[in-house]
Amino acid sequence: MAAQSGIAPTQDLLDTWTTALQDPATRLVKIAIQDEQLVPAGTFTTTSSDLDDSDAVERDFALFERPDIVEDKVPAYFVYRLTPPPSSTFLFTSYVPDHAPVRAKMLYASTRNTLVRALGDARLVESVFATAKADLTHAAYLSHVAHRAADAPLTSREQEMRDVRRAEAEASADGAGAGSEGRSALFGVGEGEGEGKGEGGEEGQGDEKLRGVLPWSDEAKEAVRALGDGGQGAEEDALVQLEIDPANETVILSPSQPTSLSSLPTSSPAYLLARHPALASSSPGALVLVYSCPAASPVRHRLLYSSAVVPLYRVAAERFAGVKVARKLETDSPSEITRAWLDAELGAASSSTDTPSASGAATPTQGPQQVQEDDKPKFARPARPGRRR
Repeated sequence: MAAQSGIAPTQDLLDTWTTALQDPATRLVKIAIQDEQLVPAGTFTTTSSDLDDSDAVERDFALFERPDIVEDKVPAYFVYRLTPPPSSTFLFTSYVPDHAPVRAKMLYASTRNTLVRALGDARLVESVFATAKADLTHAAYLSHVAHRAADAPLTSREQEMRDVRRAEAEASADGAGAGSEGRSALFGVGEGEGEGKGEGGEEGQGDEKLRGVLPWSDEAKEAVRALGDGGQGAEEDALVQLEIDPANETVILSPSQPTSLSSLPTSSPAYLLARHPALASSSPGALVLVYSCPAASPVRHRLLYSSAVVPLYRVAAERFAGVKVARKLETDSPSEITRAWLDAELGAASSSTDTPSASGAATPTQGPQQVQEDDKPKFARPARPGRRR
C-alpha cells in the first residue's frame, strides 16, 4: 500500500459534504489540496429543474466542460451525484492531468484514500482515475462501468474450469428437480435413497439408484456378461465398448463396437472392457476397464463419464453383469491404447502380484511393503565446509 501524505480534510469540507448529501440539487463537489489541507473548491447544482429526471445525470456531465471547474494542468477530486437522497450514491473521480507538476501528482495520489475514507466509501459506488478532460464524459463513465462488469480475461484452462463449474451447477439444478426419481449421477442421491429392492420387488431395481451407479441397458449387461464368460471369441477380439446416454444417464452398448483397440472414438469419452492374459492367472474371468476421455470431448460428457467410472469399476459391472473388473486404466489419448500398452500396464501389475516369495508363500498384495533394515539406503557423512573432498 502506498504511503499516505497525512493531509486531512478541513471542517469546512466536511460541512460542505454533509450539506451536499442532503441537497438533491447538488450534482458536483470539487475538492482540492491547498496549504496541505483538503478543502472544498466549489459546489455545482444540476442543470435540470426536475430532480427526478433520469436523463439529468447524463446531461450534467457537461459541467466538466467548464474551464473554471476542470483546468488543464491543475489536479482535483470530483464527487459526482448519481442518485438522489436518501440513497445518495456518487462517482468519485481523481483527476490528475499528465502535465501537472510532479509534486502535485504525488500529493493527490497519496491523499486519495484518506479522502475516500473521510467521505464514506459506501456512498462512492464508482471510482475512476482521469488524466485528461476526455476522461470526464458520460461516455467514458459508461465505458468504465462496462469494463468493470465484464468478465476477466481467462486462459483456455481457466475458461474450461469455469465451463465445468457451470455444467455442475446446471446438473445440480436438474438433479434437484428429479424428486424421488433420484438425482443426477454427477451428485448421486441422498443417504438411504434407492437402497434395497425396487417398487416391484425385483432385486437390483432400487440398487440402480445407489450413489453414482448408473443403470445399464439389457444389451450392455448381456455383452459384458458374455465377455466375462469368454463368449466374445479370441483374446485379440475380446472387446466391449460402453457409452453413456446423456439424456437418460444410462450405460448402453455402443452402436458401433470396436474391431481393434485403435478404433475408439476420438471426440467423445468411452468405456472399453477387455480380457487380458495377465489377469487370467490371478482372477479368472476378470476384465480390464479402459476409460478413454479425449480432450476434444464436450465438457458435460467429460464430467458425466468421470463421475461414473469409479462406480462402474467397483460396483456396477459385478452387480449388473456378474463379472469382476480387476484393473482400471485411464487415458486422454485413444491412439495410445494398443496391445503393447495394455501389456506394459497389466504385465507389470501381474508380475508384482503373482511372483511367489522365497519361502513359497505368495507376496501380500495389500498394505505397504516393509523395508528390511539391510535394505535401507546408506549415506556417507557430508564433507565439512572448506575441506578438500
